[in-house]
Amino acid sequence: MRNRANFLLIFLTGLLAVLISYSGYLVQVSSNFDHNYPGESSPKNKEKSLIIWWTQAYVSGRETVISQLIREWEKSSGINTTLLFKSGAIDKQIDSVISPESLPDIAEVPISSPLTSQLVWEGKLADTSDVIEPIQDLFSPAALEGSNYPNRTAYRRSFYAIPIGMTTYNIHYWKPYLDRLGLTQSDIPQDWRGFWKFWKDVRDQLHQLGEEEIANFCIPLNKDSSEARAIFMQFLRSHNVRIFDDQGGFILDYPENRRGLIDTLSELSSFYQDGYIPPSAMSWSNSDNNIQFLDRQCLLVINGTLSIPLTQQQPDNPYTQKVRNRYFDEIATLESWPRTVNGTPVEILVGFRRLVIPANANNSAAAKSFLAYLLQPENLQRLVEQGKGRTLPPMPKLLNTPFWQNPNDPHLAAVNSLSKGKIYPYPDPIHPSYMEISRERIFGNTLESVIRDGVSPKVAADDAIARIKEIIVQYDQW
Repeated sequence: MRNRANFLLIFLTGLLAVLISYSGYLVQVSSNFDHNYPGESSPKNKEKSLIIWWTQAYVSGRETVISQLIREWEKSSGINTTLLFKSGAIDKQIDSVISPESLPDIAEVPISSPLTSQLVWEGKLADTSDVIEPIQDLFSPAALEGSNYPNRTAYRRSFYAIPIGMTTYNIHYWKPYLDRLGLTQSDIPQDWRGFWKFWKDVRDQLHQLGEEEIANFCIPLNKDSSEARAIFMQFLRSHNVRIFDDQGGFILDYPENRRGLIDTLSELSSFYQDGYIPPSAMSWSNSDNNIQFLDRQCLLVINGTLSIPLTQQQPDNPYTQKVRNRYFDEIATLESWPRTVNGTPVEILVGFRRLVIPANANNSAAAKSFLAYLLQPENLQRLVEQGKGRTLPPMPKLLNTPFWQNPNDPHLAAVNSLSKGKIYPYPDPIHPSYMEISRERIFGNTLESVIRDGVSPKVAADDAIARIKEIIVQYDQW
């Protein structure tokens, strides 16, 4: 119990802002740069002031650096700027605002929010191709693919979002438990079924040694959790499942994809039913698997970003050694996912932190000017790295810096390696129906029906496919 209390105290302090961000409340902090600089007059062109909505994060360095970048741009451009830190889903706030006077000129939207594709689909976001196209060679192909959406009002695809950060879904584990059994990371199998059998066996051996609280897999299964939906998508890809082809054609009903969906439902439901996922995972929020893992209730966790180890990253002084030991020596981050069930290298799902411009923003020209400034590699590098690496840069060359190449930081090195493999974005830019598939929680409801209602994976899979086909019909004539 002492361990639990210690972990919760350390973790919850850093997590407070994250928990607030899920509460749905709006304004957190307002930073208005309408002021005089020492020895200077006020910025020119006040009538063209720029309003930016930014997501409040628990990594304080990220808020500091965006404030600094805006201040520098404001001084050089002469355009007065208001920066508002917001909590809750900013894209939902944009969608609910009717008056242009209430809209921002730039907004940061949640990682891979399906509502972004809806806003584009309905013509509510501005085309930002004139910002991206001049520098598109700097971006990874996945970043470009994840920002290129169909717009039914314009009858075309284009870049409607600016990627400023990328997140991988990472596998962390507690190294001391492997040490106790005389095992090392090199003992972990790289084939899909062997990988999960290994962790089941480790959990069972620890139970025999008296570690009864260890449940093994911290995998959220709550259908309302965005992280649970992302993990399900990653499992689908690990079973070689694709919902759409590269042209947006629906292929989930192809025999091999249907088989993979059935196997994914069978696998995750058996993990839960056999006791390898805690019963409470059916109701976990996005932060609960973090807490459970840091409380040593699980050997292994799947989590977006490096938020778990980053809670243990503390300054080096005599009072922080226990926490720092967890970061450097106890929590391990895998450099790769196991191969797919077919033995091929798995494609890693990535999310993107993005900036958008509302279609009826008052100052879209100034907004694009600031975005062009922010996307200068040296500025984007500052934004990502002062965020402590919680997101990776969407420009591959920015991974070749001392920050990401630090040989003494095992977690940054791991996600760096992971991002250099095969990566792919969420499917919403490929086909607009995915926003409705996600909104209806189709895969979460399907898994829940297997776990709680005893529906067979085959029947559940066919029900899901039938419902997705009904949704797709609504979008096929755009």
